[in-house]
Amino acid sequence: MKLLDLFCCGGGAGMGYHRAGFDVTGVDIAHQPRYPFQFIQGDALEYLAAHGHEFDAIHASPPCQ
Repeated sequence: MKLLDLFCCGGGAGMGYHRAGFDVTGVDIAHQPRYPFQFIQGDALEYLAAHGHEFDAIHASPPCQ
């Protein structure tokens, strides 16, 4: 199963999904050089609109100010 990890930051949530058996792809506006899975740098919502249909599940944890 493929999971889209939006606003992924360093990959904490993504690691949990990976351990549960998901193939994780992360998206974040900021470069994340230590993200341990496939990483796309860009706007999370734009990526979701264009590619969300390619994933079985979506996790989003936008920054809280």
